[in-house]
Parts: sequence; C-alpha cells; structure tokens
Amino acid sequence: MKKKLMIMGVCIIVLLLFFAGNLFKRLSGRDTSDGSVILRDGDMITVNETFDLLKFLGIDTNGISEILGLPKEYSENKSKLKEVNTEDNIKYLKFGQCLSLLKLAASELGLETDAIIHNLSFDLKSGPTNKAVLTVEFLNLYECILAELPEGTSPISEKKLFILGNPNNPSLSEGGEDKNTMVTDQGNYSYLSGKNYEEFYEDGDLKIETADKTKSSQENSNKKRKEKSSGELFADNVFQLENYIDYSVTALVSGSNLVYIKEVLEEETLLSNVWIAQGKGDSVSVFLHNTYKDFSTKSPLSKEVTGCIGDLTMKDGKIVKISIKPDKIEGKVLVANKDFIEVQGYGKLPLHKNYKIYKIYDELSMELTNSILVGYEATDFIVAKGEIVAALITEPIKAQNIRVLLKTNKFSSIFHDEIVLSGTRDFTVTIGEKEVSYKAGSELTFKKDDEVLKNNRIFIQPKSENGKIQLLSLERSGGKPAYRGSIEISAREEGMVVVNELPLEEYLYAVLPSEMPTNYGLEALKVQAICARSYAYNQLLANSYGQYGAHVDDSISYQVYNNIPENDNTILAVKDTYGKVIEYGGSVITAYYFSTSSGHTASIEEVWGSEKSEYLVGKIQNKYDVKDGKVITASTVKENEPDFSTEETFRNFILDPKEATYDSEFPWYRWKTTISLSNLQKSIEKSLESRYKANPDLIQTLTDKDGGKEVFESIPVSTIGELKDIKVYKREKSGILSEILLLGSKATLKVSTEYNIRTLLAPLYDEIIRQDDSTTSGLTMLPSAFFVMDKDGQEITFYGGGYGHGVGMSQNGVKAMADAGISYEEILKHYYTGVGLGFIY
Repeated sequence: MKKKLMIMGVCIIVLLLFFAGNLFKRLSGRDTSDGSVILRDGDMITVNETFDLLKFLGIDTNGISEILGLPKEYSENKSKLKEVNTEDNIKYLKFGQCLSLLKLAASELGLETDAIIHNLSFDLKSGPTNKAVLTVEFLNLYECILAELPEGTSPISEKKLFILGNPNNPSLSEGGEDKNTMVTDQGNYSYLSGKNYEEFYEDGDLKIETADKTKSSQENSNKKRKEKSSGELFADNVFQLENYIDYSVTALVSGSNLVYIKEVLEEETLLSNVWIAQGKGDSVSVFLHNTYKDFSTKSPLSKEVTGCIGDLTMKDGKIVKISIKPDKIEGKVLVANKDFIEVQGYGKLPLHKNYKIYKIYDELSMELTNSILVGYEATDFIVAKGEIVAALITEPIKAQNIRVLLKTNKFSSIFHDEIVLSGTRDFTVTIGEKEVSYKAGSELTFKKDDEVLKNNRIFIQPKSENGKIQLLSLERSGGKPAYRGSIEISAREEGMVVVNELPLEEYLYAVLPSEMPTNYGLEALKVQAICARSYAYNQLLANSYGQYGAHVDDSISYQVYNNIPENDNTILAVKDTYGKVIEYGGSVITAYYFSTSSGHTASIEEVWGSEKSEYLVGKIQNKYDVKDGKVITASTVKENEPDFSTEETFRNFILDPKEATYDSEFPWYRWKTTISLSNLQKSIEKSLESRYKANPDLIQTLTDKDGGKEVFESIPVSTIGELKDIKVYKREKSGILSEILLLGSKATLKVSTEYNIRTLLAPLYDEIIRQDDSTTSGLTMLPSAFFVMDKDGQEITFYGGGYGHGVGMSQNGVKAMADAGISYEEILKHYYTGVGLGFIY
C-alpha cells in the first residue's frame, strides 16, 4: 500500500512539474517589449498571421510592421519570422495594436472606423490594450473590413476550389515543381502566406461563439490539418497543402494568392472540360492547368478513353462519373471574343462558363488566354449543348520570325570571344551536314578561334517547343538568359556573332519585362506589347543588321530583350494583342516610348532633328483629356497648349508645376543634381571624342563671329580645356533642350540633340535626388534633357523632369492611365496622334 502511495505521489509531482513547465513556457512567450500581453483561453492570433492577412488588403506594409513591432525589412525578408514567432517566443496581437491597425486600414481604404467597430461581435475598445486578440475575433474584424469595401473594389474574393496538388508538368517552369504553388480547378495559386482557419468556420459562417469558450467537436476532426510540426517554425495556422489534396474547399484568395481556407466541402465537385489523357480500368489520367493528375474511379470504366474532353464528377477524391464530350467542329474563325466565337458555316457559338483552350500539338499545354486567331483554321472546337466548351489548337501559329543579335555582357559588344551554352531540354547541334543530339543540361563551349567555325555556321535547336537554349557565358539582370527558338553562331575576324531566331510574338514575351515592370498590370502591358510589336516590325523590315544576319540587337539601341525573363503576365499581354500594331495612314508606325515624362512629351523633330511626324507630336500631359469617363485623344489639342521654349516659362513649370499630369506621382517626374565644374569637365572629356565621331555635325566648334553672328564648324575635338560655364542655346516648344554651349578655356562647343547633351553632362560621379527624396548615382546620362540650370561658383545645379528621350509614349504615364481604367486602345491614341490599330498577320 505504501509503495502504491509513493508511486501515486511521484506521478502527481511529475504532472505538477509538467503543467508548471508548460505554464512557464507559455509565460516566457509573452511580448515584453511594451508590457506583458494578457493571455486568453482559445486560439490567439500572432503578429505574423496578422501581417500576412493585412498585406492582402493592399495596406502599407511598413505601417503594419511599425504597429506590430516588426523589423522594417520584414515585408521583404520572411526569414525575419524566426526572430518574431518561434514556439519559444510567440508574439500575439494585442487589442491596442488591433485598434491601431483598424485605423490604418480604414484610412488607406477610405472606410469609417466606427462603422466597422459597430459591426464587430466583440468590443474592441474596452478592456486592457495589452489583452491578446483571439484568432476568431480578428477574422471577425477582417470580414467586417471586407464587407465595408464598395462593391467591386475588394482585393479579396471567395472561391470554391478543388485542390489537385503541386504543379508537376516541366513545361510549367524550367525549375520543375514549385513547392509554393498549388494547382486547382480554377487555376494556380501561391500558398506561401496562406492560412488554414477551417476550425473557425461552420456552414460558411464564422463561429463567433468560440471566443473564450470550449471549441466544438469539429475541431478534433480538423486537427490533422492544423498540426504544428515539432522543431519547425511556429505554424500560425499555416496552410499545409498535403492535407487538402483532392479536397474541395471554400477559400479567400487575392489575385493568384491563397489568403486562407474557410471550409472543406463534403459535396460532389464537377471538374469541367478537362483533357482526359487516358482512362482505363479504374484509373484516369487527366491534364488540367498544365498539370497531369491521376485519379481512381469508384467503378471500373466500361471502355478505354484517350485524348478527349470531358467532365469529371468527384467525391471523396475519386471519380464517380465521367461525361465525354465527343462533338467536334472545325472551320475558319471569323470573330473571337470573350463571349462567343463565330465559325464559318456554324455561326456564333457562345462560350461555356468554364471554356478552356488546349494546345495539343508538340507538348500538351493549357492556354490562359483567348489564343484563337481570326482568319485561321488551326483550331478544333468541342461543342456541347450549343456551347463551345473547349478549343484544341492543332498546329503552331505561323508568325514571322525575327533575328536578334545577342550582345556580350553589359551589352558592350556584338563580338564574343567565348560562348558556353546548354539546353533546358534535349537539343541538337548542327554543323554542316552533321547533327548531334545532346541531353538537357549538357554544356558546350565554343571559342572564336575554334577550327570548326572557320567554314561553318553552328545551329543549336531545342528538340521541343518549350525547350530553350541557355547561354551560360552571358550575364543579364535576370541571371543566365535562356532563349526560345534557335541559336546560330558564326565567326568574324573580331569574334563570334550570336543570333537568336524566333517568332516575333515569342520575342515580345521577353521584351516586355525588360522594358516595363510587369507589376504595372495587364492593361499597361498590352499597351507596351502593341508598341513593342509595332517598333519591332519596322526594325525587322529595316534590316539594319543585315550584314550580321540579324534584324535587331538585344540592347537599348533597339528594344532590350531578355534582360529579365518572360513571365505569365508578359506572355498573356502578348497573346491578348496577337499581331496588333499601331497604324497611321495605312502603315505601321515606329512607336517610340520612354520611361517618364516631365509633364510634356516632345515632338520627334525636337529630339532627333528628323522630319516632322503627324503622330509623334509633343503635348502637355495634363489630365484634361479624360472627361466624363471618355478619353479625348491626342489629336484634340488645347488651344492654350503651352510654349516652353522660353526659359522663364519652362523654369516655372519645372520648379513649381501647377497641374497634375499622368506622370506627376512617379519619382522621376522631378529630379535635381549638383555637379562641380571639374566633374562635369571629366564627364565631357570622357565622351566628347566618341560622340563627335558618331556624328560630327552634332558637335561643332565656335570658330569666328561674323558681324556679331557666331560661326560654328565641325572640327575634330577631344577637349575643351577647363570648363567655365554651360549655357542654353536652344530650347524647344516642349521644353526639351536641343542645343547647349560648352564654354571652355580652349574651345567653345555647340552640342546638339538631347542624347549628346545628356551623355556629355552625365552625373558620373554625383548623386541624383528624385522628387520622393530617393537617390541614385553613377548614371551614364542625365535622366532627360528637360532641365534648367543654376550656376553657383564652381558648381551647377540641374533641375529636371522625366526620364528618357520624351518622344511618343511615357510608360509611367501608361500605368497611371491604366490604373484610371482607361483601355489600351484609348491610351495608345492619347500618345500617338490620329492613329488606329491594325494587324500584321
């Protein structure tokens, strides 16, 4: 008996120690940075969870971090999480922080704080400010914020998703499987910051009654989907993909990001219009959103099926019903839009709500946009109940090819000394009549003196459409570039020349991200795609690099190509504008564009001294040309179009702009830099001789004064001596400088064209301050030639506006117009006077 009592006593002591340890551990997790948090019964939301949820509302992440006491770098560096939320150092959201976050959200989203508080199921204002917020309470607040947003403005939507798993199709990305992306029947979603709040919802509604109460029995059935791995980062209700594969769920999403899971649905799920690769016995392999997926059937199939479109009814992860859709039509496409396709001989056929497009030649893929071309018969259509449910593209698009000369590192030369290449897929190398196959990843090296290059051109070609040739000897902003199409290498006396030949449309995939930030949105990217296509089309016809077997190069001299790799958004923008170009008078225009305007664009003759163009006319960028939601195009110019050719008028415009323009919110809209005369002299002499040789007529030396009139002549020059001053010689109506005088101890020069002016006055050694007070340095050109100057002793301060040459389209202006809801057609007509849209195919 005594022994039993001793054992019981030991057990009691162990239990007490266990509970004491847990209590200590819990208390040690308190946030003591500004006072201990008052812990509560129930699931309390952490600061990390709070940050992840609020960022999807589009709220300033720096403001969120400051309120939550997170490092400023937190939004860019998720590794900081380990310093904030580990199982031994849990930081919970407090009521005071929650109220501050609500005020921040309401301010930025244009909502009323009191209206949101009124709708809450708990009292946010009363009680201690350091009391922990329960997860269910924050979700209640989150839902109330979303409910207050005006219809159509919420960045978050609720969707029913059937989760298939991770991507498994290599053509989806060259890196293979993306562990942070899940494939669903509605598309692909990143779950990097996704959460699982399944236990807090029932029948689609938040279980408010769980606050500070014992949780329902449903929690136990969901427990496995919320387990926290020992030794891992504290889970914070983190979404675990493996627990949801083959489940149908209700989820909140933001764009292509999972916000959180609300519920698992037990009902049957219909997967519409999937590509059935093969079905036999009790197994079916399907292809959906570029991912292959094998399912088991509840009952064996009555017959084998292969290569067809069908609907799958899913229940408990198995197929309970298959409906094959065998009816197929074909014919010339006369009209194609988002609602219907008109096929010759069949009339207008509406599109099914889950209409899908599959490319079935070469490697199977699913198209994410309407890739059906009018005037072609390259597509079969699957029809059911009078609707087109799927389109099957049966052969490649026949687009004209473009040949691009690939420059060396830093785009410094067209001649290569050594080329190292590989393939993302299997590829072939052809030299003369001999063709050799290589496996993906094989590396080949060619040097300019290789014997094999003396009488041969080397052709490198991927074996599959989705394969690319990667040039490992090149460095671009996006890393080692990989190229679609084929690569050709030939030898010249100066070195090897590398040409990339590919369809014009695929060339644009990698021009867009190199010329415009892809986060500017699809509409802005469509504008850029049409401009880039128009520009490339004319450059292709110009055949400027004919002597090297190319049309263009990949540098800023033409359009920057593949400096940053293509992505889904740039591909989508190109496909959605397939073949579209800007036309004037029946001809495709040369669509010049630049980064940011000063508030006024320039006419082409002001910048390059060429003949006037009716469609490249400078104009003020005030927002007057948007009226009652309709755009007055660039051809409608105000009678009071300003004349900035006088110094006083332009100085006032630059230093004190009175009206907002499309570009006025961007950093480069205004800038300034102070440069010493000695630094300016070094910049001038660094480039003077080369700029003179490029075009002697544009840099002239003062030789005489005939009757008071200055006489300038084109004379070889490499120095001006000591720089004394810089003066404006000619300013154009748009405000751009077209001629300046450089006054030196040995020579006075007249420098013409904005390019020469910007190059010779480059702030090579000095800092430039943009209007948002951000800085940059080491530029090889002034940002633009829209500037005025103030001389103070041995220094000159430049006050300028805009970035780029100023002719045609401002890319940042495009973003502002697109954000205002203006369509890409209207934007193009704003920047290019009197133009229309046409097709080159």
